[in-house]
Formats: sequence, C-alpha cells, structure tokens
Amino acid sequence: MRPDLQGLVVTEDYLTDLIGENPNRVRYFFSAEKPKEPGDFVIKLGMALIRWVNFKSVRTLVKEVDKYNTVIKAVDINDQLEDAGNPGVGLSDREKVIQALTVMKADLERALKTERILRENKKFIDKNPQLFTTNLTALTALQVSDRASEYGRVLDQALQVAVGVQEEMRKLQNRR
Repeated sequence: MRPDLQGLVVTEDYLTDLIGENPNRVRYFFSAEKPKEPGDFVIKLGMALIRWVNFKSVRTLVKEVDKYNTVIKAVDINDQLEDAGNPGVGLSDREKVIQALTVMKADLERALKTERILRENKKFIDKNPQLFTTNLTALTALQVSDRASEYGRVLDQALQVAVGVQEEMRKLQNRR
C-alpha cells in the first residue's frame, strides 16, 4: 500500500480508541455460544439487546468506517494493478481521491468522537436537555449536509475506481 493511502486507513485499534469499545462488539452485538445452562441463552440475549440499544448510533458509524476502508482497499488494488504494469488502470485524479478520503476520514473521526461524548454523557444530557437542544439541532443539520455532499463526491470517485478495476480485469481475462 502506498504511504499516502496507508495513513488514511482507520485501523481496528484506532477505531477502538475512538469509540471506547471493541468494534466487533458493536458490529456483532449478539454472538452467543451454545448455552451451558438453560438460563445462559436468555442472559446473553438480554445483554446483547442492551448492547444493541446502547450502540445503535455508533454501529451505523462503524459501518460507515468499514465502507470507507473498503474504498481505500479498492484504490490500493487499483494502485497494485498499475504497479504491475497496467498503466491504463491508474486513477486520472488520484490526488483528488486522496484529498476526498482525507476529508472523509476527518468527518468520520469527528462523528465518532461526538457520538462517544454524547453516549458517555447521556444521563447529564437527559437531565439538562434545554442546554443542548439548539446546539445539537444545528450540529446535526450541518453534519447531514456535509456528509451528503462529501459522500456524493467520494462515491463518484469510488465508482470510477471500481469501473477502472473491472475494465482492467476484463482486459486481463481477454489476454488469456
């Protein structure tokens, strides 16, 4: 993986630091083993439901991080194909893709940090909603607007990468 791309990957350890929880516990909130005692399954199910409720919003953000890392992997594969001697596969605006991924990573980090702060201070916020109503509404509107425009740009670029990879795969298959 090229160094500029390597720095953009959101690793599991970094994601753990951001959300304050093991990402796999958020992704897979129910992973019950074969019950040893009759009540084990019910207890594990209850714990899974509590975790599902507590991590509902962070789970959505973790899925977005997974999608983001998938785009990075697609760019990396494209780079590898180019390095293997396929010059037609290279991204025409790789610098813009890297810039968009950098902005997207910063947005995801900010969203994950914000979610963690809100989750960890839920009781205080619930007791004092008047202190946060206006600010949270404005923040949410701003985030939705920023995310929509940025995701649109990154999605377009990711689709360009995918099309390039598909074209190169067809070329390679036709050579056989």
